[in-house]
Amino acid sequence: MNKTEEARFQSSLIDMNTFETDAEKFISFPIWFNDSIIKACHIHKITRDYFSFDPADTLEMKELYLEVPRERREYWFSEKGGLKELKISYFYDDQEIGAAHYVYLSEKDKHGFAKVMIKSDTNVVIDWDEKDMEFPVRTHQLIKESKKYIAYKDDQTGAFLFFMLNKKFWGPLSVDSILKPSHRDLVVLGSSYHPSKKYQVQNKVNERNVTKFVYYKKSKKIASIIREEYPFTIKRSILFDKNGRCTGFIDSTFTDNEFLTRTISDIKMDKQKLPVKIVRKKLNQLNETGRIVIERIKYE
Repeated sequence: MNKTEEARFQSSLIDMNTFETDAEKFISFPIWFNDSIIKACHIHKITRDYFSFDPADTLEMKELYLEVPRERREYWFSEKGGLKELKISYFYDDQEIGAAHYVYLSEKDKHGFAKVMIKSDTNVVIDWDEKDMEFPVRTHQLIKESKKYIAYKDDQTGAFLFFMLNKKFWGPLSVDSILKPSHRDLVVLGSSYHPSKKYQVQNKVNERNVTKFVYYKKSKKIASIIREEYPFTIKRSILFDKNGRCTGFIDSTFTDNEFLTRTISDIKMDKQKLPVKIVRKKLNQLNETGRIVIERIKYE
């Protein structure tokens, strides 16, 4: 994409740096939506419903939407466009099996962080041993803020989340001497809004579980996200139309540079250019389609 094409990039309701990534689990950083668009469109609530079906099924879309979703995410916003509440509900066999409801106690600061607490009437699934479970979301507390870095602590695991803000200290030796991260901690080079790389350390200076973010130079819009999960490499390529609007993304999985699978996510817009449906199709090496996931997005 050349500089003229880059200049046509349009603002998007959803933040493609974080959308459908692990960043959505870090709910103390509610930066997934564009506050200005939320405010301008007078949006008070967004509901995301996830449906999954086999391509061999003959269900019409209207019939599918009558089904109970497997997951629902509800977001409530203030008049300024900031997130006030978040509720995540899970369903199985047409019944709700658990829900977690969170309320935000403050607006986001300049780093995208906001204090959040779980509501007292939350119904949480506890049918597993908590010490062995993978928490669906993470909440953090601010521990230290300096010119070089910011440190947050995970409320559930006690691991640290570091943002190394100053590019001069992005080298592995500087990270080790300044942050002294353990193997459980997560290091992010850059800010929550514009990360360059995030990873965990091994033997002090070796990196593992690396995710790299590639941006267009002029617009600073995200172009691709490359995630290393040994022995796999997953590359997400962000797609834009000729008017600069994001139309979807492709997640391709490789091992030893050999292509394995890809998931194509197609974003459908309404007349206001707000996303209303995302269709995800997983394709194998033979281009055969596996299960299809449809995300329906509603606005109030």
